[in-house]
Amino acid sequence: MSGPVCFSVLVPVYNTERWLGACIDSVLGQSYPHFELLLVDDGSTDASGAICDEYAARDGRIRVFHKENGGLISARRYAVARQKGDYCVFLDADDSLAPHALETLRAAIDGSGADCVIYGIRWDKPGGTEHLTTPPAMCHRLITDKREVLNHVLLTEAYNSLCRKCVKSSCFDGRDFSPYFSIKGGEDLLQSTEVYENAESFYFLPDELYLYRFNEASITHTVCYDDYPADYTVSSCICASLEKLGVFSEADYDRLRNHLLNVQVLELKRICRFCTSREQMIAAMQRIRGAAFYRDFLSVGYRGGRTDLRRILNSVVLFLLEHGRYDALIFFCTRVYRAG
Repeated sequence: MSGPVCFSVLVPVYNTERWLGACIDSVLGQSYPHFELLLVDDGSTDASGAICDEYAARDGRIRVFHKENGGLISARRYAVARQKGDYCVFLDADDSLAPHALETLRAAIDGSGADCVIYGIRWDKPGGTEHLTTPPAMCHRLITDKREVLNHVLLTEAYNSLCRKCVKSSCFDGRDFSPYFSIKGGEDLLQSTEVYENAESFYFLPDELYLYRFNEASITHTVCYDDYPADYTVSSCICASLEKLGVFSEADYDRLRNHLLNVQVLELKRICRFCTSREQMIAAMQRIRGAAFYRDFLSVGYRGGRTDLRRILNSVVLFLLEHGRYDALIFFCTRVYRAG
């Protein structure tokens, strides 16, 4: 690409006054200077909006927007609709970018011309630091085979986040995500379908360019299992997107189903761990069992792949669920199968 690449760094802001300054400073301190920073104050009730305005008054590369609270998807789409850069970089207001992030992305774009660059995350949390990276076999390759890319990213939850994707702006087609504004959980994966459909080439970097901060107040860490929704909207949208692309074989769908079943068992174990009463556990399990996506796609169980101890134990959980043996399921998950 000739000339400087301009990055649009998109930051949804909601009640993050404690970390917002560090987040903005991580962008302003980038070694690569060609960027705009969009701060979307999504109806914050703390000092976050004022902090955004203070920074914008000092640096012309910052644009601030104040809007009524609409949730994370709403704020992200608001920013996407107003960005002016060649590529979009997504950043949460309680996280930060590595100092060389944009410079590294510029080099990757220059060398590959990829529509989407996917990179690593360093996750600092109370128990230590976790490194979410990409296997060496996937790195430093320009991949145009969407089937290969989707088999990789959809089977590993660590790729769900938009915050590890640098996306060419033309990949955003203006589709309406407003029916999904209320979703809390999986919203990044849902929005990634637009990227996976429209990007023609992908490039994976091993570099940890995104620095994720553990925030107990974030959506990720505030799931309430007493009123577990059994909402398969995101999974249904993923399958609809795959059908639209037409790149998956039956074996690929089996791999995806097996992955989603593993996730489902993990959720069932969390229900048994975090619900405060037996009645709430059973109600949540009934909602899962009665959901259309579960019946139509997941209830057939595991297909293909390797059978190991984990799959055997997971299969017991799913058998008990399928046959409505809720008390046995609770006993198994709380007394026998508690790992993971």
